[in-house]
Amino acid sequence: MRDVTAFSVGDIIKTSFAVYFSNLPVFVPLAFIAFVPVFAVVLIPESSSVNNPFVLPDPNAADPQAAMAELGAFYLVMGREFLVAMLCTVWLQAGYAFGVVRHLRGGSTGFAETFVQSVRMLGPALLVAVVVGIGVGIGSLLFLVPGIIIALVLWVAVPAAVVERSGLGALGRSAELTRGFKGQIFGLALILFMFQVVAVLVVAMVASALTDDLVVVFILEETCVIVLSGILATATSVTYHDLRVLREGVDTRAISQVFE
Repeated sequence: MRDVTAFSVGDIIKTSFAVYFSNLPVFVPLAFIAFVPVFAVVLIPESSSVNNPFVLPDPNAADPQAAMAELGAFYLVMGREFLVAMLCTVWLQAGYAFGVVRHLRGGSTGFAETFVQSVRMLGPALLVAVVVGIGVGIGSLLFLVPGIIIALVLWVAVPAAVVERSGLGALGRSAELTRGFKGQIFGLALILFMFQVVAVLVVAMVASALTDDLVVVFILEETCVIVLSGILATATSVTYHDLRVLREGVDTRAISQVFE
């Protein structure tokens, strides 16, 4: 079982990578299954960011209304793809919460069991994620900072919903657990975010240099995103585990009892 004596960003990152790579045979297939809708919504419809790439309208176009209509259609397509990606990420977090806690307890996780748990807790996790998304979205419209603060407060809401089966009560639990640790969580989130941005940019540059096929480029980029999303989901669950141990003095076995 994991022994936690302090909240350490470096230790959480180190543990997250260790847990993730120790469970690659389970976590990677689950991640690709969770992100199937992303591939479907991008590669199947005729109107998508890959099949019909957007070209910025000419501001001096003869028909400005048509240009604005094209811009509006572009935003709808991107919004659809972004929403599907967010929902898939939540599904991933729901499955990983089970696998991570089980691993930290010292047990092993099977793919079938982890997949079943992810499906079982998808509804509550999505409900919590929608509320979190609305809160962060509204906060971001208010000069961004409130959105960041809300995101930090609700950083472990999805793992709390999965592990504690608390529904929307997970929002309050996340606020309680993260109190006093928002600075460290911000540092953790920033490191993981920058790591993902740099990695995806490198993959995109290499893929674009090797081929002009947008489908191939998208698949390579999305594969990178899927792998890194798995690491982020693992880190979120490790953070939830460590905060509970520090705040409540419980051990990993007590946290994972719900899965027995």
